[in-house]
Amino acid sequence: MILARVVAIVSRPLTRLVFRPIVSGAANLPRGGFVLAANHLSGYDGFALAYAVAGRRLRSMAKNELFARRYLGPIVRGLGAFPAQEIGGVGGLATATSLARHGEVVVIFPTGARLRLDKEHRPHTGAARTALGAGVPLVPCALRGTDGWRERTRWHIVVGSAIDVADLAAGDPGAAREATSRLWDAIGALEDDLEAKVAG
Repeated sequence: MILARVVAIVSRPLTRLVFRPIVSGAANLPRGGFVLAANHLSGYDGFALAYAVAGRRLRSMAKNELFARRYLGPIVRGLGAFPAQEIGGVGGLATATSLARHGEVVVIFPTGARLRLDKEHRPHTGAARTALGAGVPLVPCALRGTDGWRERTRWHIVVGSAIDVADLAAGDPGAAREATSRLWDAIGALEDDLEAKVAG
């Protein structure tokens, strides 16, 4: 994970200088392992989340296509990412759950792909299934401005309170769907509050 540490050291001051991030709700970040789930706007979202979770390494679930590329694959792995679907015994929800259970911060974007206005985006249950399986907090987060990197739009990152899943059992087939519904509602509420705050 040397590459991840180097990138973190270099990118933080550069991110602060270029995008001037404003982080709200950092006190909601748990100390141990947890799943951090956010809306997905651009390839810069990971840098925004890393900025918000200062001093901690992020382990991100990434699409399998990235790992199939000869030179890009090792770089992506070196940055702490793992395949969304298992490759050679590594990746998928089993890896995400194990990492979170052992104290890591696991980033999963519920929509998988970046949001596009011309497509309907339904959240997947991976983030909820990981948190329930590992017995760790499921933390919602909203991002704004990361898709305006060409204009150097200011980044806004707001972290919400962990989703209450105390009434849900990990083995219940409907638990992940219900947790995902609560998570997506929370992310939407954070987005709305953020939009109103920035617009005002």
